[in-house]
Amino acid sequence: MERFFYIVITTILAMTIYSPGGAEDQLSDLTGGVIPLVSFDPADALSPGGELYASGELTTRSDLRYSIRVKNQTGDPILASSLIIVVDKIVEVARGRDVINQLEVIGHDGYTEEGKPFFRIPPGSSTELAPFAESHPVLVQIRNPDLLRLSTPILRVRGVRVDAIKQIEELGRVLIQKGLLSPEEAADLLKSTASANQ
Repeated sequence: MERFFYIVITTILAMTIYSPGGAEDQLSDLTGGVIPLVSFDPADALSPGGELYASGELTTRSDLRYSIRVKNQTGDPILASSLIIVVDKIVEVARGRDVINQLEVIGHDGYTEEGKPFFRIPPGSSTELAPFAESHPVLVQIRNPDLLRLSTPILRVRGVRVDAIKQIEELGRVLIQKGLLSPEEAADLLKSTASANQ
């Protein structure tokens, strides 16, 4: 019975830490260690200043396109396929209030439990985002029908540190040493955890 208990706990722990496909709210908040790098998309013809120019171009009052990458400033690699960017707030400059509900965020991959749109960061060819490396960019488009003057979006980054995977492996080793888990069961657990991530 004790063995069954440890297997169930370990499986739940693994699935909680390691489930980017549908459990975005369970991913760790990496904001602060993984920094979003935001720039206007070069394909967008925006002029600086937030004013209407004689050419008829609107700046931050028009529809916006941002190219967003993240930089891993932690000492640990991050599982590349787990990384998402959450658009937490978009603040109107004039009143300092969050107006995300008045805007349309285009092309997002889903919503968090709080109703915030999120985007998956393309993993590229590597399975990990190494320490101090930058990710591939993701395009975030914002439709601004009321022509509000907006500040740059406030973003949060979520994902899985590779050290969490190592913790699962270490837990498996400890359970094997205590005789609560066979090596085959530990290998199956790690395989099922890896397949849940793909």
